[in-house]
Amino acid sequence: MEFSLLNQSPILKNHTVKESLQNTINFAVKAENLGYKRFFVSEHHNLETLIGTAPEVLVSHLAAHTNKMHIGAGGIMLSHHNPFHVAEQFQLINHLADGRIDLGVGKAPGGTPDATKALQHELKEDIAPFNDRFTQLKKYLNGKHSNADELKISPDTDNPPDLFLLGGSVNSALFAAEENVNYMFAHFINNDVELLKEVAQHYKENVRKGKFIVALSVLVIEGEESKEAIIKENEYYQLMYKDGRKYRVITEEQAENFVKNSDEEIEVVKKQPDIIMGSPDEVLAQLTALNKDNYIDEFMFHLPTADPEIREQTLEALAPVNTIHNSEKAGIV
Repeated sequence: MEFSLLNQSPILKNHTVKESLQNTINFAVKAENLGYKRFFVSEHHNLETLIGTAPEVLVSHLAAHTNKMHIGAGGIMLSHHNPFHVAEQFQLINHLADGRIDLGVGKAPGGTPDATKALQHELKEDIAPFNDRFTQLKKYLNGKHSNADELKISPDTDNPPDLFLLGGSVNSALFAAEENVNYMFAHFINNDVELLKEVAQHYKENVRKGKFIVALSVLVIEGEESKEAIIKENEYYQLMYKDGRKYRVITEEQAENFVKNSDEEIEVVKKQPDIIMGSPDEVLAQLTALNKDNYIDEFMFHLPTADPEIREQTLEALAPVNTIHNSEKAGIV
């Protein structure tokens, strides 16, 4: 078992954008010293509360400030990017970081419809489906594409970045298993324990070699009033499409913008978040319960608050050096 972090680079309370980005750097450095396995940054566009628009830039910068911890994208939203260029970028960063780079890839837009239109406006109309693009990206990384002798992402491709598929369904888990890549389940989006169990079982029974990582919302915080404030801070709107796709946005205005700018029918539902909260021991007990079937190789913590003190408190309280890597507490999760 390993613990890792998913950092969406939020604009923190009473912080400027520049100060919040510096906090992301400081957070990564501290996470490395506390024994976390990886530090992933996300891709979001045109959102008022999140800064991370270019994970490839943040990954490169964070890699330059760390020495041992894996740094990765969680993830690159492949619908906005050319697979060949993504492979080039992350292979180059992996050379710079001495093999510590992870490439997580997702399907969601990661932003508003206006942002998606702006990002994709120069892409071909007959763009390949996501699964085909992911497979092509993997081939570029491994030098298995059809014209590999003539087209290379780097003069040296012996050590490509580790590849992760980000998803939230049985189908995506089975696709990751078929492609024999690591899989990160976005439990913080779906919050369905039964679905988590089903996805984990399908992946583990079908993959030859790959890690099953669960990304979930976690905060070490006590007191009902404090917990209620966190719930209020994280209320969101879920957008549900006819084909089963689900996206979440923070404000009612963002939800209305999605509906107005989409040609598809979208159902909008206001929801409260499902966050694992409590004392360190209470949080660890809940993590243990989620992994009772031992399918989970790693928990990746998303810290859903703009309060820097609560984020720091959670980082330290769940630190692997104090929990899963501590000989006195070995096997607690």
